[in-house]
Amino acid sequence: MISRVFNNIWVLILGTCTLVNAQVQKVSGYVQDKQTNLGISGVEIYTKDEGLITRSNSTGFFEFSASSDILELIFFSYNYQVKEFQINNSNAELTIQLDPLTENLQEVEIIAQKRKVFALKRLGEFKGTSIFSGKKNEVILVGETMANLASNNSRQIYAQISGLNIFQNDDGGLQLNIGGRGLDPNRSSNFNTRQNGYDISADVLGYPESYYTPPAESLETIEIIRGAASLQYGTQFGGLVNFVTKTPTAEMPTKLMTRNTVGSNGLFTNYTSIIGSKNKLRYYSYFNFKSGNGFRDNSGFESENFFLRLIYDFNQNSNLALDVTYFTYLSQQAGGLNDTMFEQDPYQSNRSRNWFNVNWLLYNLKYQYEFSSDKTFSINFFGLNAERNAVGFRVNRVDQIDSGDQRDLIVGDFNNFGIESKFLSNYKLLNTQSIFVIGTKLYKSKNTGIQGPGSNNSDADFGLYDTLYPNYANQSNYSFPNLNLALFGENIFKINDKLSITPGFRLEYIKTESDGQYDKIVLDAAQNVIQSDTFYEQRKNERSFLLLGTGISYKPSQTIEFYSNWSQNYRSVTFADISTINPAY
Repeated sequence: MISRVFNNIWVLILGTCTLVNAQVQKVSGYVQDKQTNLGISGVEIYTKDEGLITRSNSTGFFEFSASSDILELIFFSYNYQVKEFQINNSNAELTIQLDPLTENLQEVEIIAQKRKVFALKRLGEFKGTSIFSGKKNEVILVGETMANLASNNSRQIYAQISGLNIFQNDDGGLQLNIGGRGLDPNRSSNFNTRQNGYDISADVLGYPESYYTPPAESLETIEIIRGAASLQYGTQFGGLVNFVTKTPTAEMPTKLMTRNTVGSNGLFTNYTSIIGSKNKLRYYSYFNFKSGNGFRDNSGFESENFFLRLIYDFNQNSNLALDVTYFTYLSQQAGGLNDTMFEQDPYQSNRSRNWFNVNWLLYNLKYQYEFSSDKTFSINFFGLNAERNAVGFRVNRVDQIDSGDQRDLIVGDFNNFGIESKFLSNYKLLNTQSIFVIGTKLYKSKNTGIQGPGSNNSDADFGLYDTLYPNYANQSNYSFPNLNLALFGENIFKINDKLSITPGFRLEYIKTESDGQYDKIVLDAAQNVIQSDTFYEQRKNERSFLLLGTGISYKPSQTIEFYSNWSQNYRSVTFADISTINPAY
């Protein structure tokens, strides 16, 4: 027993002596560039046993403590070659020189096409059966832009157009939100939006919002006309946006292309197209798929877009073109933020049960005939069958926590068609070339709008639960028949080779109707009904008016143009003004 105690004491004494002998040493020095002898900041210094122990400061100086006279050090910097160094005397001040991470290469040849600084051009005085003289217009050459076409990044695509208000609310570019002249950009409702010359919005008069935006990868150009565009294209104060898809030329060989793109937040897009011609038939078709999680919580989406264009050339002077477009998407709505919430976390979301769905079917049949090089006639028959569905917790305070009760449901169904014809003629007036266009438009629609209680679940259920929740406060059911007849014309009068004046007119007849009902239900604090009334409405509003405008263009040279225009316009009463109940209004 006594022997074991003495042994333990001896071990303790030896351990103490070892600790005393293993004195802590200071290691210091400088890390320098071998070529310039200047200090290198931020060099990471490792040991094989302990890992990272320190970094050099702004002058290249470093210092650390070591308990061993022999150390294997590793010096690492991104712009220099890694260096290993062994220390034999810890008290010495070190000077470590690193070799720059460079490599001498043989000849490098770069071949690139010169890109245009501005991917823009202007429309000529006329094109097809439309006149553009004296109007503010731009044409975006989509293929020349440096924009991210896969995600339809509107801030990049429209960046070179001055005077536009642009905002984005999703990663996939599902909806275009631009406004001109300070107007609200929400769903481009202040622009007359068209694809290949025909309307694509929900309802030109009553619901001019664009839920469908063609994928940028399918576009050849985007034409933007502001100011006096109302005379040829109708209402909307912002002007016209016309998406021109790729068009096959005669005798073009068949080309098949597919492109897949991945990005942040789970973004995946696929664009597959085929284009070509055979005999008198030209064709172009694409399928576009997009999905992603969104950059905020509760903002995922998935969309599918199919497009088919067939052009049959009867001869050199006439052709018939058919366009069919189908677009659908489902997205989760993350909800709004107030200023305080945005300052706390701009990516947060307190809405997990809000969903939005769109189904869009567009069709157009266009016949164009050139009587001669001076006279062209075109007629379009176009139509839309579409629906938009929204369900969610919608209150007037975005910071209010979701109660988990039944959600607010809004369902819109849009059915419309139209016929638009134009005739353009070049003629001489007093030995001066003039250009004249005249056209007519018939537009007829019958749309429905329903608002009521949705489910109390969290999924994308767009069913109406009015029998389950008969006392829900916001309930309405409307139908909206619309009729629009228009006669319009413009003429370019050339005073001389530099100056031209383009007056125009548009004669409008509009008949808008609404037929439906809405409920006014008042509840007490215990959710008991204290008042319940149903109001029936049947309205008809007929009006006719004349819109006038004129444009002036002065071209002192081939590269300079001064232009000005003046035009009348109007904003029609929309469905939301009549039927949608929203406490935020």
